[in-house]
Amino acid sequence: MTLYLNGSKLEIPGPDAQTVLATAHKARTRVECRCTHPAQEMYVVKIGHRFYVKRMPGTGERHAPQCDAFEAPEHLSGLSELSGTAIVESAEEGTTLLKLDFALTKRGKQAAPPPASGGMATEAISNPKKMGLTSLLHYLWHEGDLVKWVPAMEGKRWWGVVRSALRRGLDSKTAKGLNLEDIVYIPEPFRADRAVELAEARIRKFHQISHASAGATAVGIVIAEYKAHEPSIYGSKFTFKHIPDCNFFADADLTKRFDRVFEEKLILAQMTQGAAPIAIATFTMTKAGYPALQSIGLMLVTREFLPFEHLKEASLLEALVAQKRHFIKQQRFNLSTNETIASVLLSDTEAPIAMFVTPPGSTPDATRVVRDAIAEVDYPHWIWTDEADMPDIPQPRPLGQ
Repeated sequence: MTLYLNGSKLEIPGPDAQTVLATAHKARTRVECRCTHPAQEMYVVKIGHRFYVKRMPGTGERHAPQCDAFEAPEHLSGLSELSGTAIVESAEEGTTLLKLDFALTKRGKQAAPPPASGGMATEAISNPKKMGLTSLLHYLWHEGDLVKWVPAMEGKRWWGVVRSALRRGLDSKTAKGLNLEDIVYIPEPFRADRAVELAEARIRKFHQISHASAGATAVGIVIAEYKAHEPSIYGSKFTFKHIPDCNFFADADLTKRFDRVFEEKLILAQMTQGAAPIAIATFTMTKAGYPALQSIGLMLVTREFLPFEHLKEASLLEALVAQKRHFIKQQRFNLSTNETIASVLLSDTEAPIAMFVTPPGSTPDATRVVRDAIAEVDYPHWIWTDEADMPDIPQPRPLGQ
């Protein structure tokens, strides 16, 4: 980004950057990004004790592709269905209101929630004006810039980095009158020499979550890598990576639906080298002090923590990483698997290229639907349909351009 504030170049990072940004934040002064002409306005937000520059809502695609603020056009993914309805950003306040289709409180006995929205065709499709559980995970991945990849990231993206990115994504996000960062638990990387300290921090977080709502049972959200679940007296107990000393319990009905809905995803995770299933789940704290799961969703990621839906998409991501390319992974959000979205936006070519990949075993009719949908997209594109071998990937623009 080439940033200017009040006509002067803004150096970030720089020795005085935080002081300058704090002043701009207090005065609500806009920052200019001069990656293009005309310049794009940006604004200053405070996350924790630090200040950051963010692009204005809906302006990501107006930035130059090589700019850090560049974002894929929303119509290439499921984000366009949610922007302005389920996702309401306020640049003036520096906040984002999320409209969720699942409860954050529980009063008395409630009917079992529907399966989390997202990748599987067997899952319930959310109201397009509200965000489903797995859609929330997609959104936080997007907000934390975990869908972006540049060669400099290779070997540097691990759970500690992912957790920090997700926490940044949570900042200033509200839903149903609550600050999401207050009710979302993302475990820290586990270390045996810090086991007691981490357990105490988790207990404090669970206490904060259980007191988040007055007059009702508060519902928390956990985001972690799913490891396994095994039978227990009343259903099953789930274990997540980095929380070896804390089980989350689920009743028999939720366990049965989890096994049915996510069987294929878990098999795919085992088939894909380095892949991991990332879980997002709602839970309540019982009187006995243990967390009880209410609903759960899964998203598969590569070893680089890039989301994928099937083997061909994982192969494309692996090839792009190996070729040291710059790209942005696209996500489904609330859309069903019958809807066509781009898999990747390749951003290091002369002009950005939308890359489409049909799932393995797609029928001729399904492939035709994808081709018809792509024909309506006014954007340079590349497609991998039923060919056994991946087509050649477009070459990057020459260095320095």
